Amino acid sequence: MTRAAAVAALRGGNAGFVAGISWVTPGFLGDAVRSFGLDFGFVPADPRDAENRIAKLHALDAAAIWAVPGVLGRAAESIGWMEVLRLSAAEPGALAVTLAEALHDALDLTRTGIAAGADCVLVADDLAGANGALVSPDFALDALLPCYRSIAAEVIGDRVAAFHSDGDVRVLMPSLAAAGFSAVHVAGMGGAGVTASVRAARAAGLVAIGGVVAAGIGDDPVSAGDFAGRLACEEGVLVCDDGGLVTPEDLAAYGIAVDAARDAFTQRGAGSR
Repeated sequence: MTRAAAVAALRGGNAGFVAGISWVTPGFLGDAVRSFGLDFGFVPADPRDAENRIAKLHALDAAAIWAVPGVLGRAAESIGWMEVLRLSAAEPGALAVTLAEALHDALDLTRTGIAAGADCVLVADDLAGANGALVSPDFALDALLPCYRSIAAEVIGDRVAAFHSDGDVRVLMPSLAAAGFSAVHVAGMGGAGVTASVRAARAAGLVAIGGVVAAGIGDDPVSAGDFAGRLACEEGVLVCDDGGLVTPEDLAAYGIAVDAARDAFTQRGAGSR
């Protein structure tokens, strides 16, 4: 696999087995990509070191996914999560200025990553969690999707726009595809939720990134990887963790899971989907 093939896979091309890693300590990213034979890595958007972090992945022939915090999370940093959630339900118009300011910052970071050579811009905004949606679908569609569309519009040429949220956001997937996103990172759910979200993404015309549930990965990394490998073979998933790798032990277990996913993909045969 090469960086170019990984980008093609993010766009929906059938490139075979593709695997990467999401948010890990920056010092571990290059080692993980090299040691586990990964094709892409998430780079947290940081204008102070953007060019260097992206260049390190490119030197390994891996695609750099520039992860930009989304507007809902930025608004919450500004006025607090409880206030954001209250206003989104009771007085959504009162969030207009805060969201506009958040969008301005997100666009600046997006442009920084693109200028530094990022292959993909991923908008990371948690609209849901393990216990369900944080905001209503109407608020997400009316207030947040226009912001996401503006960010995706910056991602032109050979680059790709992707979206991340924890939890079940299946209801939004068709709108994300229409807004210009090519892929979605599935996270913050157990196996059944992952499978349902992956299938919904595919039905909406989005590439699903994920499949490896990090919670408890150290207990049985082979099973975690086998599950992801089956999704890769049957549903075209680009294998990745869900953002829950925390400790060095988690990271080591993830390497075992990737090997198991690769084996499962090979044994089942590409093209079964």
